[in-house]
Amino acid sequence: MALLARLTLFTGGAWLLGLAAIVLWQITSGRIAIAGLLTAKDADSRTSFSPARLQLLIFTVVIAARYLYQVFAHLGQTTLPPLPSSVVAALGGSQAVYLAGKAFAAYIQPLLKHLE
Repeated sequence: MALLARLTLFTGGAWLLGLAAIVLWQITSGRIAIAGLLTAKDADSRTSFSPARLQLLIFTVVIAARYLYQVFAHLGQTTLPPLPSSVVAALGGSQAVYLAGKAFAAYIQPLLKHLE
């Protein structure tokens, strides 16, 4: 059984590394465009930096990296490590901030400009 677990770990790790390499290659070759990843258009179709997108990206990457670290730190376990409810709440709060910013830009900001 230990051999099967090691083989599964090796195969899964190789698959993840291969997938990451393919995505990075696609980004560097320009087939996956990341230009404008942190920008948003306002009601007048002007492009500007979006702090909401930046915080969403940072929260998502940090939480994913933390969880991946926990997975590799507990390789002997037969189950995935639990995700603390505080982490779920932080990620949900980050998503809520992003969506509130989008709703404000799409609905409230044009209404305020119309009232002026």
